[in-house]
Amino acid sequence: MNPILIELKQKLKKIEELIIDKNDVVYFDYPLHLNVGDLLIYAGTEQFFRDYQINITLRRSLQAFDIREAKKHIHPNTTILCHGGGNFGDLYPLIQKMREEIVTEFPHNRVILLPQTAHFSCRQEMEKSAVVFFRHQDLHLFARDSKTFELFGGRFSDNVYLSPDMAHQLYGSLPNKPQREHPHRTLYFLRKDIEKSHIEAEIQTTLPNLDNVKDWEDILLPSDLRFELWCSRFSKLANRFNLAFVKNIINRLWYRHALNVIARCQDIFLGYDEVITSRLHGHIFSCLLGLPNQVCDNSYGKNTGYFNQWTKNIEYTQLYEK
Repeated sequence: MNPILIELKQKLKKIEELIIDKNDVVYFDYPLHLNVGDLLIYAGTEQFFRDYQINITLRRSLQAFDIREAKKHIHPNTTILCHGGGNFGDLYPLIQKMREEIVTEFPHNRVILLPQTAHFSCRQEMEKSAVVFFRHQDLHLFARDSKTFELFGGRFSDNVYLSPDMAHQLYGSLPNKPQREHPHRTLYFLRKDIEKSHIEAEIQTTLPNLDNVKDWEDILLPSDLRFELWCSRFSKLANRFNLAFVKNIINRLWYRHALNVIARCQDIFLGYDEVITSRLHGHIFSCLLGLPNQVCDNSYGKNTGYFNQWTKNIEYTQLYEK
């Protein structure tokens, strides 16, 4: 067992200490989509609930979230948890709007934002959002890096903490890659979405072929996409007709599917001896699997910020150098 990864997992206990009543907790914005990084956070969060015996009375994705339903489950001592990740800011406005609605509608409940990286491309949007969050007097924000910590502190809340990603709760439950002295098979795990930078293209120009270049979407199957679409549509339909039992069934089915997708990704990663990645969770997943890896940045510095804050002293990982 790696002592640094054990320590990172233990740091998540601070979240449990802030929960008022472990039998009265709701969890919003679990990822009903196929970004596998978010699914790893989701799996780590659910593992956290089990490890600390936290009873979640209501789980809702963005597609299934209804403020009227939430009000029926939220009492004076209810702690509200919002999913962590890298989507705090103006790149993902629907999710940000949902969080703003939560802090506005439940001003007297403890609200905990699980570890996030924040980024605003527009200062005006950042200032507008900060006003909404800072009005809440019992808001606790967990930041995955010092840049986010500085952005949150005194602007979004007075209760701000540095914390590693929720996926670290999975450490010890995943298989470990036997390390070899001379890695010979490299996976290039590179972003293709709105957070990609010039680095991905530069790396690919140095390769003789692109057979070992992948992103999460290259691991997913058509059946995954169909199942996501099915769950999303039925969640929205259940919202329209107030069918809570349908949403609860989808919760269980989607979580099981998320674990299956993670297991498939795990098998692919473990088929390589080294990973070079611009995906933060390509890096974190590799670390959890004991897989040597190099991490390069995304478009706004999320990866190097996380590496320098938490993982730089793990002996089998380093920043990517050209």
